[in-house]
Amino acid sequence: MVGEGPYLISDLDRRGQRKSFSERYDPSLKTMIPVRPYARLASNPVDDAGLLSFATFSWLTPVMVRGYRNTLTGDSLPPMSLYDSSDINAKRFRILWDEEVERVGPEKASLGQVAWKFQRTRVLMDIVANILCIVMAAIGPTVLIHQILQHIENVSGKFWVGISLCIALFATEFTKVLFWALAWAINYRTAIRLKVALSTLVFENLVSFKTLTHISVGEVLNILSSDSYSLFEAALFCPLQATVPILMVVCAVYAFFILGSTALIGISVYVIFIPIQMFMAKRSSAFRRSAISVTDKRVQTMNEFLTCVKLIKMYAWEKSFTSTIQDIRKRERKLLERAGYVQSGSSALALIVSTIAIVLTFTCHVLLRRKLTASVAFSVIAMFTVMKFSIAILPFSIKAMAEANVSLRRMKKILIAKSPSSYITQPEDPNIILLLANATLTWEQEAGIKSDPKKVQNQKGHFFKKQRPEIYTEQGPSAQGIASHEEQNGSPKSILHNISFVVRKVCTCA
Repeated sequence: MVGEGPYLISDLDRRGQRKSFSERYDPSLKTMIPVRPYARLASNPVDDAGLLSFATFSWLTPVMVRGYRNTLTGDSLPPMSLYDSSDINAKRFRILWDEEVERVGPEKASLGQVAWKFQRTRVLMDIVANILCIVMAAIGPTVLIHQILQHIENVSGKFWVGISLCIALFATEFTKVLFWALAWAINYRTAIRLKVALSTLVFENLVSFKTLTHISVGEVLNILSSDSYSLFEAALFCPLQATVPILMVVCAVYAFFILGSTALIGISVYVIFIPIQMFMAKRSSAFRRSAISVTDKRVQTMNEFLTCVKLIKMYAWEKSFTSTIQDIRKRERKLLERAGYVQSGSSALALIVSTIAIVLTFTCHVLLRRKLTASVAFSVIAMFTVMKFSIAILPFSIKAMAEANVSLRRMKKILIAKSPSSYITQPEDPNIILLLANATLTWEQEAGIKSDPKKVQNQKGHFFKKQRPEIYTEQGPSAQGIASHEEQNGSPKSILHNISFVVRKVCTCA
């Protein structure tokens, strides 16, 4: 069962001592038990599921049966796992992020490294499951099918040997599917935890800001929607590409062993295909990054349009704003279409690369007048098919990694941003509604000017002494107010200097 909330946050227990390995990973280790018969009776079936139930998602069967018989409601669904909640994961990520900032400082702190620490144990377990899946996938089609075909060609072969090979082939295929499902189950849960942790952390930082002048509304929406989903995809696909080099080496060695030097031709096709896939994935990511900035601008323009809709209606600016939004949307759509074309081309190449490799390999093998039997041919075809399956994941992994890097940079900008110190104080006189004393006002954030609270308080007191009671009721800006047009960081800013006025409550009693 799941422990209490504080137990899950860090590697330290309530006494401040470091937890042992069994204490930290006790619930996860229990998931490795093949069958846990009482898991369906638990309040949260996913945390108490066994290995087979977790990998095959059979713990959802009672929920699906309940949904088939009756309409599912919020009360009929099982409670969310405490391990997947935003509160626990955000607190744990906050601890890791604070440790990274304290170690190297906010500017040099790596959000990607913190994300790796946050999920590295689960990623390593996923890589182990993928390696076992690849081993089983390579043993079945290459070794066992090769032995079965040789056994068929041998007339004097024993019957029980053939039956044993068929049973072994079934066992390897079943184990391959089991480990593959386990890898995806781990990835999905890891991706959910990473997404909710970073989204919650960013949202908490945004809520702590007094103003959002340093970040647009469109950028906030994109970070909490598309950027968080990019991290979800990165946690889902990136661990899968770690097994590609292992698969390439195993298949190359085995193909060279059963076919000879001509097998290197097919392997070379895959080797050439990998940088092509990487290039196309990077191009697709570049188009999507450009589209994200255009999307930020479109959402910001729409927000301004909805905020000032009365003013736009009064001055009949509808057509102008409509044309502006349509132009921005047209640019955004073109960039997304280009990214889609490149992604489609990459996916199409992934489907035909195995066919090209097989045709070129067998053509060169026959032209060199080398012997080619049915067992060897089927084994090589099966091996190239296994390689195609792993290579097909590569463009998605590269695209997800490139987009995740951009998303992490955008999120880091929010996490290291500091809220400006408060410059608003409560007036000493309860009858005063608003008091400005030598204020400097601007339409944008002015990072270069810092106010001393004591100095401002003295200016207020001096200003009180100079005012006459009859003008306390309502007074406009003083004649000393000066409007200027200054340049800061290369961009002009409109600023009002030395603004002083008081708004006092009006007594309406007779």
